[in-house]
Amino acid sequence: MNEGQRQHYLKALGLTPWVARAPLPGAASSPLLDWEDEEEQPAAPASAAPAQEAPASAQPPTAAPVVSEAPVQEAPQSSPPAKATTDTPEPAPTAPAVARGKGLTFTLEAHLGGDTWLLCAQEDSQAPGLGRFEAPLMANLLALFQARPQRPRRFFCPLTEQPMPAEEAAQALSAFIAGLCEQAGGERVLLCLPEALSEALFDQPRYQPVELGGRPALVVSSLAEMLAEPAQHKKASWHAMQANGFHGE
Repeated sequence: MNEGQRQHYLKALGLTPWVARAPLPGAASSPLLDWEDEEEQPAAPASAAPAQEAPASAQPPTAAPVVSEAPVQEAPQSSPPAKATTDTPEPAPTAPAVARGKGLTFTLEAHLGGDTWLLCAQEDSQAPGLGRFEAPLMANLLALFQARPQRPRRFFCPLTEQPMPAEEAAQALSAFIAGLCEQAGGERVLLCLPEALSEALFDQPRYQPVELGGRPALVVSSLAEMLAEPAQHKKASWHAMQANGFHGE
């Protein structure tokens, strides 16, 4: 939808668009909006042109010149775009889960168990909570730390619509942890993160102790990884939790 069509829809809805006549103090410079209203009109006659061809074909004497000049040949040309669309799904699987340098997108669900905050990355960052298979595994971890049933807290990245680099995301997460500990208590942090996200936030591999928000922290495998490959990720995570004192109360 171009700007002319958008303005037409706004007027039809009774909304009056406006722009400032003079630059506002502290505001970014606004681009000059310029469009041609005539560009929207050919779209409607284009759909009406084939409708006129139907009665013209019913008249043999006059139909011959009209059919030769009308865009009847454009119908078979619609097949090449259909073939092009069938090739487009190929790059879909190549989209990375966590893109370095382009800003991180993830959601962490936080629970307090004893003196330990458990933060687990959601497999779907846009979902309202953990998935159907992640939630039972999270419940087992909370039972290990004797956590009380409570409403979970969440950390969203990015905090705004603007992309957040890894360094800023790590600083925001550290401030989030510090605020949780000050408000509700807690002395240490256990994070269940995917490998790519852990490498983007921290300068060291998982299963090693780090400091986050002024508290000792440990990063282990994500819930999704534990479910997909329990023999590898559950074992490595549990050994790291035992070695660093994160094995429950």
